[in-house]
Amino acid sequence: MKNKRNALMAGLLLVMPMAVGAQQVQPLTGSCRLFDDGKQLFLRHDYAAARQTLMQYVNAGDCSEFMDEAEYMLACTAYELNLPDRMERLESYLSAHPESRYKNRVQALVASVYFFDNDYLKAIASYRGCDFDALGNEERDDNVYRLAQSYQQIGNTTEAAAWFTVLKSGSSKYADDATYNLAYIDYSNGRYSQAMKGFVAVCGNKNYAQLAPYYMADISLITGDYAKARSVADEYLKNYPGNEKTVEMRRIAGEAAYAQKNYSDAVRNLSAYCNEVSNPQRNALYKLGMSYYYTQVYSEAAASLGRVTGPDDDMSQNAYLHMGLAYLNLKERNQARMAFEQAAASNRNMQIKEQALYNYALCIHETSYSPFAESVTVFERFLNEFPHSQYTDKVNDYLIEVYMNTRSYMAALNSIAKISQPGTRILEAKQKLLFRLGTQAFAQASFENAIDYFSQSLQLGRYNAQTKADSYFWRGEAKYRLDRFAQAAADYRQYMEFATDKKSMEYGLALYNMGYTSFKQKNYDKALTWFVRCADTDAAIDASVRGDACNRAGDCYFYARRFDEARAQYARAVTIEPSYGDYSLFQEAFVKGLQRDYTGKIETLNTLFSKYPSSQYIDDALYEQGRAFVQMEQADNAIGRYKILVEKWPESQLARKAASEIALLYYQNDKFNEAIAAYKKVIADYPGSEEARMAQRDLKSVYIDINKVDEYMSYASSLPGGANFDVNERDSLTYVAAERVYMRGNIAEAKNSFTSYLQSFPQGAFSVNASYYLGIIAYNEKDYQGAATYLNKVLEYPDSKFSTEAMTLCAQMAYNGKEYGRSLELYKRLSDRAGNQEERLQAQTGALRSAYMAGDTNETISAASAMMAHSKLAPELENEARYYRAKAFIKNGQSNEALADLKVLAGDTRNVYGAEAKYLVAQIYFDEGKTEAAENEVLQYIEVSTPHAYWLARSFVLLSDVYVKLGRKLDAKQYLLSLQQNYQADDDIAEMIETRLAKLNQ
Repeated sequence: MKNKRNALMAGLLLVMPMAVGAQQVQPLTGSCRLFDDGKQLFLRHDYAAARQTLMQYVNAGDCSEFMDEAEYMLACTAYELNLPDRMERLESYLSAHPESRYKNRVQALVASVYFFDNDYLKAIASYRGCDFDALGNEERDDNVYRLAQSYQQIGNTTEAAAWFTVLKSGSSKYADDATYNLAYIDYSNGRYSQAMKGFVAVCGNKNYAQLAPYYMADISLITGDYAKARSVADEYLKNYPGNEKTVEMRRIAGEAAYAQKNYSDAVRNLSAYCNEVSNPQRNALYKLGMSYYYTQVYSEAAASLGRVTGPDDDMSQNAYLHMGLAYLNLKERNQARMAFEQAAASNRNMQIKEQALYNYALCIHETSYSPFAESVTVFERFLNEFPHSQYTDKVNDYLIEVYMNTRSYMAALNSIAKISQPGTRILEAKQKLLFRLGTQAFAQASFENAIDYFSQSLQLGRYNAQTKADSYFWRGEAKYRLDRFAQAAADYRQYMEFATDKKSMEYGLALYNMGYTSFKQKNYDKALTWFVRCADTDAAIDASVRGDACNRAGDCYFYARRFDEARAQYARAVTIEPSYGDYSLFQEAFVKGLQRDYTGKIETLNTLFSKYPSSQYIDDALYEQGRAFVQMEQADNAIGRYKILVEKWPESQLARKAASEIALLYYQNDKFNEAIAAYKKVIADYPGSEEARMAQRDLKSVYIDINKVDEYMSYASSLPGGANFDVNERDSLTYVAAERVYMRGNIAEAKNSFTSYLQSFPQGAFSVNASYYLGIIAYNEKDYQGAATYLNKVLEYPDSKFSTEAMTLCAQMAYNGKEYGRSLELYKRLSDRAGNQEERLQAQTGALRSAYMAGDTNETISAASAMMAHSKLAPELENEARYYRAKAFIKNGQSNEALADLKVLAGDTRNVYGAEAKYLVAQIYFDEGKTEAAENEVLQYIEVSTPHAYWLARSFVLLSDVYVKLGRKLDAKQYLLSLQQNYQADDDIAEMIETRLAKLNQ
């Protein structure tokens, strides 16, 4: 502190070369004269001219007497002129003249250069080598001030304060500056009383007239003297409306007004502050939001408070609470719910948490919001965390209501299980929950689970009669889907006994389903009774159901050979539901044929052709019309119909029959050449089939009739073994022996025998049969490669009696082996050759799945459309078909077509197809820029919920993307935080949330 104490004494005069001039007795000449001129210019502070003259002196080199002083002045001019090499000049001088009398001052200049270059640490280090007492008073004070400033800049306020104190008491030039800086140091260190004195002391200094009042106002605010803070701030705003501290003064005035509960003034000042700065202080934003809340400007309150949230602290928690209350006043309950949720997630203030959690629970209850079972869990959570709350009784009442109405069935059921002695209302709720879980499982085609839930609900049947009746109905539906027809019928009867509304749709469907349970068991008399009751009921059933009941009643009459009644029912079905007309017309025509009204049969079938040109019964109708022409002995017309059938539906089983009928008609009409050609075509087109066998037999007869036996023998010998039905005895005996071993169940021996047969007769008459049995044996032994080898041999004769089953197994093996192209091909062939609608549907289902897995969008669309043409397609298959078709449309870029299917699927989010479809609808809207539609779709999804939580979570993420695009980043963040807290699955959702939150927090 020696330098500091000595600084209080008068400083020594700067030693300059003037003493030298006083001793001269002769005038300077030449180079020395240049030195003298340069020195005079230097003393007059004409540094540029001095520098030029002194440089001439140094460069002349013939007068070295004053070189030390000249180099000193050159270094000083470099400093004064702020030349780029000033530091180099100063340091070079010190290096060249370590004992110079100017060393102290040059050292001070070096420190000053570092100071002005903002290199405060080097400035301080350089000042340590200075003797401030050896400098002139003004220069001493300048450098002491710079040293103090350097310490302040590096945060060493203790040293800074010491040097400012020296200046305050010993420098008239820097007294106020020192006072201000000392006050600022006190302010920064929380010594507000001392700081206030300093700021007040410098208010009269023009340099601080616009700075000191700011700190005075802020200190008043901090110390709770709100009246003074406002007074100083208001006066400042009046006197300096455009000053750099004006914005901060608005903040101080606003915060002081807030503290005084003058919320209108707080809003006026704080809103101006927040609008004028890019990053307003969090505390100011909070107080602005609260001021808006207290002045009932709720929309602005929510917006301002939303900007405060983030850190887990008291301010965030209270901001979330009041955001929720503001949203409640705006009747925006979804936003209120999310705000309360975040406030309740914090443990910073348990009173706020209690209030927030209660309000969160109420919002969930009142909005029926429960995407992730919150409606149950939030009330349970409240009771667990605040068992002695003033809200406990209300929460218990609400919980019972939740049990009755929630869509979070399993969560509610688990909650009820925790109640040791449930009352009547709780048990009624449990009965309903079990029923709803059953319907949910049913919608997912999980029929065994559905039956279990319905059975559990029925065990509690005494609490709610309607739920009991409904459980019987849907348990019957589940049993029916599992082909347990007798059990299903028993449940339908129970439903009809307990049903309170005999005109309901379910009652009508029960009659209808009772008919089908008997029909499926071939009890046509009972089935008829139920179908007629269904057709005649006044229950609210669809025309499609009533029309189908008429068709089935017609079938029952048909099986009973009551043809007139059958025709009447078929005609009635067309009247009720025209879309069923093709079946009705076909059956009506068939009945006319049985009644020998062949003309009527032909006319009715012509009506079918004209009205339903795309009907699935066209091939059947052509065959039956051909048969009618045969009965009328119109062979040419019959042949014409049969040829159309063969040409257009070559894979149909009826095509084989029609081809055989053509040959027979030629034979019967003595057209032997045409008959021979037709029979040979049957044998060539349908090798290995029963029709081919009969054709070969009849062809032999034709050749015998025309006395060309040798020609037949030549033809027969040209046929391959599997197609030749003229069998030698050894071939036949060897095969029959192997087949009998197989039928006795001796599989190992049969396998050896069939193998031996094929080795002996590779083209034998029974080679197809043997290959089929060997394929079945390999398949049952899980030797799928071997099975495929044998069964593919069978497929070389696609019309053999084994070909359909062989093709089915080959298709299944190809699909399971991920050979989707192969399985698609086989399933399509199976569909074409199907003998009934059930077989066709099974094949089309396989084709659909194969096409989808193969990524063949066009085939997927085609297969799905074919499936959906079935009039009685099961809902689970319709959902699957629509889903695959929609995904194919999306892949093809046909979003409109995709939306049509997705919207139908989205109507039931209980099954996985509907759950994903609901999300995809919103995603398509978003991708097309229809943000409002996307938002509405997701909000509706949240309302209806789904047991398939992943797709609902994806929709939450999508909603956050929607809000970001709309500039509603706070809403985006809220939904992401809510999802983060409530969705617990281990999948990619967490990463989606974190990625988006990170971007929102930037």
